[in-house]
Amino acid sequence: MADIFDRIEWNVREIFGEAPVCVHVGDVNECDIKRHPTYAKFRAEAISAGVRSAPSSRLWESMIAMGRLCDLDGDDTWRLVILDCIVPCFRSLSARISRDFRVDREEMRSAMVATALDVWAGTAMGVPPRHVRDRMVKAAFEMAFRYGNAASSEYSMEDAEIFIQPEMYTQGSELRASSIIDINSIRDAGVAEQIRGERLGALLQRLGCFDAVREFHDGLRAGCRSGSVSQAVRASKLSRSQISNPNLYYYASDLYPSFIGLREAADVMEISDSAAHRLIRAGQFPFPVARVGRSYKVSVKALMHFKDIPDVIVHVDDIENGALHASGGVR
Repeated sequence: MADIFDRIEWNVREIFGEAPVCVHVGDVNECDIKRHPTYAKFRAEAISAGVRSAPSSRLWESMIAMGRLCDLDGDDTWRLVILDCIVPCFRSLSARISRDFRVDREEMRSAMVATALDVWAGTAMGVPPRHVRDRMVKAAFEMAFRYGNAASSEYSMEDAEIFIQPEMYTQGSELRASSIIDINSIRDAGVAEQIRGERLGALLQRLGCFDAVREFHDGLRAGCRSGSVSQAVRASKLSRSQISNPNLYYYASDLYPSFIGLREAADVMEISDSAAHRLIRAGQFPFPVARVGRSYKVSVKALMHFKDIPDVIVHVDDIENGALHASGGVR
């Protein structure tokens, strides 16, 4: 009978299949490193690196960073990967304790996973990525021995079961721009959506970067770009008769690159490059970063979240109308 260890492994195999896996930025097409292994090879290397010395492994440092980045998007993919690369060292121990102490092996394994997840949540801030894997393993081992010594104790699988289920993620809905209209007070969702888009379009026009936005829109209309348009359509759940095409929704973050360099991110955060590196080494950087070779890349979505900039859903019509108004009607 399959237990939670098996279900974690099956879920990850279903996600990645035989496709190449990128642990640096999550997308092999955006990564500066061009050779990527399949998940089976990646997993074998990660397990070996974890057993040898996870604190000194760049691979595990990148895995932890990717897990934190996915957390910001409400995506459990890389948490599953981290667990899948940890649980092999749980199997033999849990089997031995189950046999020696005559306790239910499936319940104990569920308790070990739940404990590892608790450690994951508790180390989100203030703990350097290089130490997270070993803390998860140590806590799970201690849980297994406590479970064996107190066989009558009951542990719930609820946390672990919830972890396997898809998580819901709600996007922010407020655009921080000066206006006499408070969008939160608007009851008509379509009107609020339109105002958000027009404000962002006007802002982009004033910043002098609307030519690039127009190029992005042309690509959407021609079907050459997709971004997260389909996700935005599903998330908006709006039906407005005045828009040109309901498939031309997108997230504001689609206008920006997925990742930028640490120096550029530090400028946005108004700190020095050296200060950013010190915070990363101390495990105190306010959000996770991706390790690519000897350098770091910062997720733009994570940076937007840190700066409290909502990743709003917009439509090309609203963006262009707002830009047209800001330009005085000159296209």
